[in-house]
Amino acid sequence: DRGDGIDIIDVSNLASPSLTGTYDTSGSAYSVTLSADGNTAFVADYSSGLQIIDVSNPASPSLTATYDTSGAAYGVTLSADGSTAFVADYSDGLDIIDVSNLASPSLTGTYDTSGNAEDVVLSADGNTAFVADRAHGLDIIDVSNKASPTLTGNLDTSNNAYKLKLSDDGNTAFVADGGSGLQIIDISES
Repeated sequence: DRGDGIDIIDVSNLASPSLTGTYDTSGSAYSVTLSADGNTAFVADYSSGLQIIDVSNPASPSLTATYDTSGAAYGVTLSADGSTAFVADYSDGLDIIDVSNLASPSLTGTYDTSGNAEDVVLSADGNTAFVADRAHGLDIIDVSNKASPTLTGNLDTSNNAYKLKLSDDGNTAFVADGGSGLQIIDISES
């Protein structure tokens, strides 16, 4: 909810969602992802970096830790085992943060993309990060060595890549590309 942080909404009755709890982060919340058990929210909080919030009691969330990234955190995703957060850090590209100790996150590696990283998703095996890199389009980054990520490929989309999702089989990227609408990209060879 940007400047108001995160809202936790009960959607058990789809016809009548209701607010359960809120947490006003110190920055502007642009993206959120949850741990597999649903007890921890990882928030890309713009100028405040990565916020780690205990949401085990949805009515009363509390801050666990902050990792102040060097750029502006716009997007976040987690590794399958939940030990690593990948943050789209705008002008500073991709930050890879060890969150295995939730109370003490630490930087593992970075990759400075050519554009402005707005969103990030991982391949099913966790070895490849796909970054919506605004005017630079879609970046494909090998993160198998988290301390030393490398660019594998790039597709410069026709507009500004803001958000992306992967198909269930991992062969297609769907990119929200600003004024150019939806771009559907074959990534089966990546």
